[in-house]
Amino acid sequence: MIIAMEELERLKKGLENSQTMVLKENGEGLNCSFIRYGLVQDNFLVKDEELATALSETGLKGIVEGNNFERLRNNYGWLSVRVKSRKLLKELK
Repeated sequence: MIIAMEELERLKKGLENSQTMVLKENGEGLNCSFIRYGLVQDNFLVKDEELATALSETGLKGIVEGNNFERLRNNYGWLSVRVKSRKLLKELK
């Protein structure tokens, strides 16, 4: 659960400092790139399965921009609670 918390914090910072998010799956997880004014501001690998699944559902073909990006930014708290509760439920089973 510690990895998920670190990734959630990095996601929060990326959402605050960018305009677009690009998601690309690879063998190790979900690569998450934050773009502002055409330049990549941050890039990291999401290894947590629950967070990767939640992020994959947010964009169209791996790109989160415009209204979808603003919705994700404004509803970050809800996304965070959703991921944390799924992790907790998985640990309790």
